[in-house]
Amino acid sequence: MESHDVAPAEPPLKSMSVWGLVGWFCGVVVLASVIACVVMAAVRSVGLSVIEVTSLPGTVEPRDHGLPFVKQKEALPDYEIVLTRKDGDKVLLGCKPDHSAADGLKWQLPELESVADIAAVRLNEQDKLVSDAVAEVHIVADTVEDDGYRFRFTTERSIKIGIASFFGTPIGKAITGALTLAILLLVLRAIGWPRRSAE
Repeated sequence: MESHDVAPAEPPLKSMSVWGLVGWFCGVVVLASVIACVVMAAVRSVGLSVIEVTSLPGTVEPRDHGLPFVKQKEALPDYEIVLTRKDGDKVLLGCKPDHSAADGLKWQLPELESVADIAAVRLNEQDKLVSDAVAEVHIVADTVEDDGYRFRFTTERSIKIGIASFFGTPIGKAITGALTLAILLLVLRAIGWPRRSAE
């Protein structure tokens, strides 16, 4: 009687458990979130520290009055700078009363403002009732000119403001939520929750 060799049966492929899939997915989410946070924070880490405004030759600056020989110092413009953030908030940098901008006027920011968060920089001539807008620019370069005025911006790199700026955006908040959930699921998987009931 002939004997037939029977090939050993191949072990069945192990299917990945639900928690295995969850762990793999959460690991990808955590890694992607960290990379996105680092990249976006670096992009938004340029902070505005100083604004210098100079009136260009030939520019007629606003005056409080045009009377000759009468309080000429007080007749000079009362310039102020207003930053408008992309979320609509405004940052008032103060007024420099009775000063011409012919030789340049500087505003030092009390703390760095992420350039990525600034929608516009406006130069006003301050008034007790309603301030008049003299010029308004966007920070698209270190030096920008508009309506007879030159704006020069001094910036600094700060990872701190980059992180704060990024996590204040909708995508930053979404990534924070996803990262928190992923870490929570990984912790639950590590402690074996939910535990299977004994058969």
